[in-house]
Amino acid sequence: MKKIIPLILGSLLFLGANACSQNPEASDTDGGVRSDQRESDARAREQRDSLTTMVEGEQPLSGDLAVDVRNLLESNLPDSRLAVNVDVEAKTATVTGTVKSQEQFDRIQPLAMEVEGIELVNNNTEIKPD
Repeated sequence: MKKIIPLILGSLLFLGANACSQNPEASDTDGGVRSDQRESDARAREQRDSLTTMVEGEQPLSGDLAVDVRNLLESNLPDSRLAVNVDVEAKTATVTGTVKSQEQFDRIQPLAMEVEGIELVNNNTEIKPD
């Protein structure tokens, strides 16, 4: 009996530790949090825009453009860590942070320019593979 109790307790501890170490969201690096946030940002902007109409010729907010560029980059460049600043008057996006490969680095400018209102991209990212 004295030998069985430590064996059972040890087994339970091992199983518990093993179950805690497994991450069911390991295949999705952020657990879907960022994609949920991107969707929430888009819904909030749509709701806000439906309440207020933009005056003709008025420039979009730099924060909106920065969010659009950042969301596009995050959804197309997995595992990147990027920050985006936008100068609306100059129609310029400045991207800083890190990407995992040269291929991701090369995709930043064309992706950012897909956002309406961006004509120039300053790519200040660094390549840092794992």
